[in-house]
Amino acid sequence: MVGKYLRVLRKKYGISQKELALEMNVSKQTISNWEVGRKLPRMKAIEKLAKLYGVPKASIMAGRPIEELTDEVEAADPQAQRVVDLSEQGLHLTYQGHLVPQEYIEIIEKLMRSDMAEHR
Repeated sequence: MVGKYLRVLRKKYGISQKELALEMNVSKQTISNWEVGRKLPRMKAIEKLAKLYGVPKASIMAGRPIEELTDEVEAADPQAQRVVDLSEQGLHLTYQGHLVPQEYIEIIEKLMRSDMAEHR
């Protein structure tokens, strides 16, 4: 799924595998491996691809547009407002109408990273 989505994004922007490989500083074979699903891009590559294509990292990791993810969450939980990625730059979180300080977001990210590392 990730590979197909990467291919869709690349074609949407009219970039060849060779051009993308140069931009990403990887081989053309690496791009091909990602697109056919033989390998997955590492997080640094996902970050670079997200920036290049102007999409959230969560969208690339899920292998589909963020709108589909949002629709899926809303269907599962009508109370859900929207899906956000805590690592997105320029994101402003609120809790009960008050802005969540950046240092709190950083604490949440650290907790998430340690929890995810434990479950690998």
